[in-house]
Amino acid sequence: MTKTVLFWRHGQTDFNVAGRFQGQTDVPLNDTGRAQAKQAARLLAEFGPGLIVSSDLSRAAATADSLAAFVDVEPVRDERLREAAFGEWEGSTRAEVAETWPDELAEWASGADVAPPGGESRSRSGRRAADAIIEIVRSADAETIAIVAHGAVLRGAAEILVEMNGTGRLGVLGNCGHGEFVFTGTNWVLRSWGASSR
Repeated sequence: MTKTVLFWRHGQTDFNVAGRFQGQTDVPLNDTGRAQAKQAARLLAEFGPGLIVSSDLSRAAATADSLAAFVDVEPVRDERLREAAFGEWEGSTRAEVAETWPDELAEWASGADVAPPGGESRSRSGRRAADAIIEIVRSADAETIAIVAHGAVLRGAAEILVEMNGTGRLGVLGNCGHGEFVFTGTNWVLRSWGASSR
């Protein structure tokens, strides 16, 4: 059975506004993020998802709940969909990180597959999320599935699924931006990326 799989990034947080690495720190949606989630949920509800699976971090969970309210589906939480761990960089801006780890930040920012101190590399976090999504989609009875998570892991997983090897070639989805895939049972086809309700 062919399935439609929506990748949906959570709404805005105060860390997003401040340009801070969030990673697996549990930062909630701010007022703008809650409004974004509600607006985008109206659009995504038109796809009629029969299954909603989100990261268990509150910003993704609350975003998923906004869609669940429109389609009357109980969302499932899955910790494998958490954002990439940024280790010692979490809570800091790029400028702050550059004060202590200028070489490491420059290498990471260049697209190299390196891990921040105490964190995960792009390939590791992308593979974690991709493996979870493959398992979720293959086992689901629903024809349309919404995966609600975070910018870095959604991009990494998307690139792995379409055999771009998690190399940072796709842009990171904006807050409450989404992508649409078709899973044929053997192949992943990217139909759109970066769509927004705004």
